[in-house]
Amino acid sequence: MLKQFTEDNVNLYEFVSNKTYNKNQSSLTRYNFVSGSLDETLTRNYQFARINLYLSGSEYSQETKKYNSYPTPGNGLNKDNMFFDKFYTSGSVISIPQNEFGDRIKPGTFTLTDNSTATEITIVDDLNGNLYAPNAPSSSNPNLSLSSSANYIGNIFYELGVFTIVETGSYDGTNNYSEVTSGNYNINYKGVHNLSTYEYVCTALPNELNQTQNMSIFKANSAGKLKDNLTGSLFPTYVTEVGLYDDAEDLIGIARLSKPIPKSRKIPMRFFVRMDYWYIY
Repeated sequence: MLKQFTEDNVNLYEFVSNKTYNKNQSSLTRYNFVSGSLDETLTRNYQFARINLYLSGSEYSQETKKYNSYPTPGNGLNKDNMFFDKFYTSGSVISIPQNEFGDRIKPGTFTLTDNSTATEITIVDDLNGNLYAPNAPSSSNPNLSLSSSANYIGNIFYELGVFTIVETGSYDGTNNYSEVTSGNYNINYKGVHNLSTYEYVCTALPNELNQTQNMSIFKANSAGKLKDNLTGSLFPTYVTEVGLYDDAEDLIGIARLSKPIPKSRKIPMRFFVRMDYWYIY
């Protein structure tokens, strides 16, 4: 009842899916950092952010060419229009679990809403990995747009699912950016998932797969005797499902038909089975 696939029987289709996520502080991890703090945890967090996110010597930068041009913290702009001139001695790093964003966060879809104070603060990304507050009543440089290098307040690393708040100034003269994500807040974004779909073309020739594995064909308590209406040589068999097996003949998937289909003994029959594969993080 088994038949081997050939290369011509298997097709691969790859596509990208975007999924919308809405998370709050309970499902995220926040790491405060302070350079030179007597608290070792704050100091370690600072070194983590500095080495792994903002310096070109990080292990991550070796895998992603984009991050090989990061300048020294507090000094300038990299080639992909991400600003780093406000990464100095304190801030926070917030991590999103990878199973909550997939392969990367889609640029231009990130919004953070912090409502832990009387003034609601909204922060968005600018498609280039910079975060800014579009409704801020005050800014570091009022002569420039709120999304300019002078007014950005942090970064988002799309492939890592990590964002930082590094601005320590005031949002409105009362609430400081350093307090953002310290209380209740929500983030909305789209996660990008790369999916692969394998299509298996299952062909049954007229002289193949004409036996049934349905035990209802046997008489009850009759030691394997067929029912009287099934003793003819041409009694029809029906296809109800298609099973996929690995090289060890272990069943790895079943495709069930919406209704049984008579197996033809005159013409070839083809069943197209599709299976989606994605990386489990």
